[in-house]
Amino acid sequence: MANSQNFTISFIIRANRIKGEQAPIFARITIDGRRTEFSVKRFTNLQAWSKEAGRIKPGYKESKEINLYLDKVRKRLLEIYSTVLLAGKTVTGQAIKDQYFGINEEALKTTDELFDYHNRIYKSKLAPGTYNHYLTTQSYFRDFLKAKKLLQCIALNTIDYRMLVDFDYYLRKKNGRDKTASLSNNTAMKHFCRIRKMLILAEKLEWINANPFKTFRLSYEKRERGYLSQEQLSTITSKEFSIHRLNLIKDLFVFSCFTGTSYIDLHNLTNDNLIRGIDGQLWLSFCRHKTNTPVKLPLLPQAEMVLTKYACHPGLKGTSRLFPAMSNQKMNAYLKEVADLCGINLNLTFHLARHTFATTVTLSNGVPIETVSKILGHNSIKTTEIYAKVIESKVADDMLNLKNRLINSISPQLRDAK
Repeated sequence: MANSQNFTISFIIRANRIKGEQAPIFARITIDGRRTEFSVKRFTNLQAWSKEAGRIKPGYKESKEINLYLDKVRKRLLEIYSTVLLAGKTVTGQAIKDQYFGINEEALKTTDELFDYHNRIYKSKLAPGTYNHYLTTQSYFRDFLKAKKLLQCIALNTIDYRMLVDFDYYLRKKNGRDKTASLSNNTAMKHFCRIRKMLILAEKLEWINANPFKTFRLSYEKRERGYLSQEQLSTITSKEFSIHRLNLIKDLFVFSCFTGTSYIDLHNLTNDNLIRGIDGQLWLSFCRHKTNTPVKLPLLPQAEMVLTKYACHPGLKGTSRLFPAMSNQKMNAYLKEVADLCGINLNLTFHLARHTFATTVTLSNGVPIETVSKILGHNSIKTTEIYAKVIESKVADDMLNLKNRLINSISPQLRDAK
């Protein structure tokens, strides 16, 4: 449709973007010979499309529905054009396209603006690994927008429940970084958790009126967390290696198994973190890096032995650190060697030590879950309940004790018969 400003709207198909036998339909805005195009999210086959009419030919099954939709798109674009023209603003194809997708440069914020603002504000507040996770999530969301809308960013206020459902489907179909398997449910949920946090930030900044996550629920699948059995822990603790680096890794791992410290917390420990507790014994006192929660715990003999071993380590000369530094990546790589040499068929990672402390060392030995939660530095006991495993050996021992008590409580005749 033309006017005195040489403004036209037409519809075309992109034969070079055919998926199967379907080509995408694009809207083309032309102002004074300059073209702006965007996908209208509808597809048709080449035979059904009338190039001259810019519509589906009559007689095809989808012609009525798609042609009606194209009429609505045309009507909306004309409304936007009239509004911009009457407002006395510069009329460009990009401006009309932006308003069609809900992007108002003066009032509305886009997803990229939210990502950029979040990264600028929180880069110094987040751990490097956590910050990189946000970058990955943002990259996935941009890829999703490109695949669904052929755009890198959209207005924040256009994100709705359906888009979140579509993004969920996209993530589950998408391969991870290693390109070998689809993303698991829990991995997808972690990406959603980051998107939700950023949208909460947008809501607080009044960039959006309502957060679509108020109706979208995250759903994590419960997983069994790995840990060492008492026998496996004893095997590693007593093992001595001829290679120094393996002994170092083993000792740091054992220290964590008997203190519950994470890699980053152990990495940051100094002499200042050693105190005398209320019982006069040696305690560890620090704030968890992840939650900034204070933690105080008495050192078990196995942990004290590791401390004593490295008290005069040459690599610590001139520092106040308790242990030599090593990256988490190298630790996990070397722990695989430790597992092989100890005959332990587990994917041994440093974080497994924290799980082992929670299960094998404390909970299975009768330490109350409230105490374990305090030692682990959890803000909520619900977090600790993840580690509260029902270990079969503990169940067997408890039931045997119960059985013996019950037998002793019955009459001698029945006990003898038993």
